[in-house]
Amino acid sequence: MDQSANQNLNKISEMKNGKMVPINHVHLKQFASRAGTVGKSKKKTITEFDEGSTSLFVFSHDNSFRIWLKNFTENSYFEGFIYHMIALNSLLLMLDEPILKDQYQKTTIDTMLLIISIIFIAECVSKIMVYGLIIGPKTYLRDNWNILDFVIVFFTVLTWILESFDSIDIGFMRGFRALRALRPLRVVSKSEGIKTVVNSLLEAIPALLNVILIIFLFLLVFGILGV
Repeated sequence: MDQSANQNLNKISEMKNGKMVPINHVHLKQFASRAGTVGKSKKKTITEFDEGSTSLFVFSHDNSFRIWLKNFTENSYFEGFIYHMIALNSLLLMLDEPILKDQYQKTTIDTMLLIISIIFIAECVSKIMVYGLIIGPKTYLRDNWNILDFVIVFFTVLTWILESFDSIDIGFMRGFRALRALRPLRVVSKSEGIKTVVNSLLEAIPALLNVILIIFLFLLVFGILGV
């Protein structure tokens, strides 16, 4: 039985450089072992933490809940869900106008904005639990785009807390609500392509300032000649 199986395997051929080359069972075993190694390495990159690292001094590098939460937050479906929440949040901010008089519409928009804010807060807390807050080279606040997310979430929570006290005048906090308009910028932090473009534009600002200065000098000269 084994001999006939080996003969059948030796008859299997593959195309290599335009020629038919026989494949034996040794080649198949090597291919299978390679495939298994690749699969293991891919799985390792998803759940691996630096040995000895802890998150918030509570979750160790081999903590099962931390590993599960990392896999969940880095899942492509979760990222897509956050994208859709950002788009919906931007749409609701456009609809939330001061001239809006219908109380039902205002209540609906406020409720949906509240739910979306809770989702953003849950995302922020989950990533802090996975990566840690600030102590460490790869923690949450070491990324500039995460700082933007954290500032928006922080002022959202602070506004909720102050609104719960009737005796406190929160008129000065209403200006911070304008930070909600920065939430569409979260798309930049989620897309590597857009992030590359924005970083390139920011790095080009010093050179653009020199160009603007030269243009201003030319305009100044022509303005003097015109007078």
